[in-house]
Amino acid sequence: MNASETGSKSLAGQSGSPRWRLAAAAGAVAIVLLMIVLRPGCIRQQSRDLSAALSQQLEEQKTKTDDLRSAMRYLRQITPMTRDVVAREVRLELNTWLQGVDLGQAAFTPSPLLDDLPRDMLETVGCRTPLELTFSYWDVDYLYQCYMMNALSGWVVDFPLRDSLVARMLEPVRDELEPEEALKLEEACKLFDWTTRNIALDPPGSSVEQLVLDPQPPLVDGAPGYRNLPWESLLYSYADAIERGRVFTSLCQQRGIETYWVAVHAERPPSQIWAVAALIGDRLWLFEPRLAMPIVDPDALRLATLRDALENPRVLRRLDLPGRFDYGLDPGATGEIELLIDVPPTAASARMKLLEQSLLGDERMVLYRDLERAQQLASQIAPSASVRLWQVPLMAQVQAASVRDRLQRMSDFTLNYFAMHGVWMMENPAAEGRLKHLFGQFENTMDGRGALSLYMDSRIDDERIQKLAYDPDVQRELGFTRRSGEELEQFQTRLQQAQIVLRQAKVDAAYLMAQLHFDRGNYSAAENWFLKRVINSPDPRAQKWHAISHYALARVYQELSKLDDAAEHLTWQPSPQEAGNRLRLRYLRAIADGQGAADAPNQATPQPPDTDREDPASDEANPDAPRG
Repeated sequence: MNASETGSKSLAGQSGSPRWRLAAAAGAVAIVLLMIVLRPGCIRQQSRDLSAALSQQLEEQKTKTDDLRSAMRYLRQITPMTRDVVAREVRLELNTWLQGVDLGQAAFTPSPLLDDLPRDMLETVGCRTPLELTFSYWDVDYLYQCYMMNALSGWVVDFPLRDSLVARMLEPVRDELEPEEALKLEEACKLFDWTTRNIALDPPGSSVEQLVLDPQPPLVDGAPGYRNLPWESLLYSYADAIERGRVFTSLCQQRGIETYWVAVHAERPPSQIWAVAALIGDRLWLFEPRLAMPIVDPDALRLATLRDALENPRVLRRLDLPGRFDYGLDPGATGEIELLIDVPPTAASARMKLLEQSLLGDERMVLYRDLERAQQLASQIAPSASVRLWQVPLMAQVQAASVRDRLQRMSDFTLNYFAMHGVWMMENPAAEGRLKHLFGQFENTMDGRGALSLYMDSRIDDERIQKLAYDPDVQRELGFTRRSGEELEQFQTRLQQAQIVLRQAKVDAAYLMAQLHFDRGNYSAAENWFLKRVINSPDPRAQKWHAISHYALARVYQELSKLDDAAEHLTWQPSPQEAGNRLRLRYLRAIADGQGAADAPNQATPQPPDTDREDPASDEANPDAPRG
């Protein structure tokens, strides 16, 4: 036996002895006691570490939330006058917020429909790729548009449908729809009616006798379809047929209503633009911006769908007005149909999807459009139609970028643009009132003045406007004082511009006041303002609003069941909407004569004005009331 074996046996013998077992047990007890003594300290340390980690996480989350809340707060401060300055702040806050966002939550895959858009135009508006995780200036501009459309659509759908004719045509289809679908279709009718009644139709590109060709690059000043962005058309209250329709599609977007422009293939490209289709239920309901009317089934006097128009030749044939107008789309010319998705490319980007998912409470609005879903839904309803992303929204953004650059320097273009839109580009009560009107802020509140009061403030007498050129007291009163460091010649030029703007603002505010009274169901006050301050105004500047005012006044008489008075204004000429007005008159007379389908319900009773309307004798309702 060697020494190592002897030692091993010796250690084995010792470890098995009672004395060694007692020592081992004592050591174990000591370790347990040590753990008992040290454990509270470990727990406290772990608790402190966990608390610190949670605090850091909450602080990071708060910082991200603060960045997003700040961006939304700045967004609410944008006006046409502060557009560039405030948009920079919104961009800064949004891009800071985006740096701390978990990008995995977007679950985003770019749509192949984006591949058909021109690369150079995408570059111009900062949308090179939908995966770009930086907000551009034009992203913020689109965000502001959604914010405005969301606010406007919210209060419009809360009011009754102020069109007894369309309400009557809506009734026959209600029983064919689920309750939610019927509600959505009524909302679409409200939004379309508000759009076509409030936005005057510009003659170029608005004839019903020929369809407009789908606009294509290169861009040209004055071409129909993309001169203004939808929110600008809202502000200016003036648009061509495509721009008017784009306001409607933008409003529908905020209410979760899928819309498509319907185009028909021409013998040679490009396609021809026809109408807007709203996807509700399993049908595409047609709305015609040039006619200011939904497309109607003439046999049943009910709202018509795309399938109705394609399968029943009378739907299109009865849009002709023999001896006056031949509608631009023949029943046999609807062979190949395209459905065009009306959103700018940024609406289909990862950054807009992330932002929409992060908005909470009253900040929520629709920013993202799932192009694949939109294509799939349209293909299910109209399998024979092709679906593509319309490039007109991108063209409108590129045109807006060009206008923005050119306005930075004085030129004939700048002077002409200012002559057309100066009222909305300078601080004045009419411009402020228009924004309050669009955002549904009609009355004065503790936070500020409402649209009604601001429109009244635009009624500045001619004597004070004349004195603005030389009277310091009037300059201070109207808010046009000489700025620090401003050259005298520049100041005098600015005063001359202000005089032009204030004279036009009086007329524009009168028209907008009449429309606001109609919006609220105060028909007697609306009649008073349309007649006295617009149609019969001696100011030649009011002629811009004559056509739309005659139409709106006819709508007042329609709701008051005064068909003869309505007919007088629906047949007024010259109006770029004359075909639609006469078509409306045909439907009104058919209902009055008891014509239409045998199973059609009786004419809807005109809805009474809202109970919260102003007294027509009040200062706001009476345009002849003196101002202090």
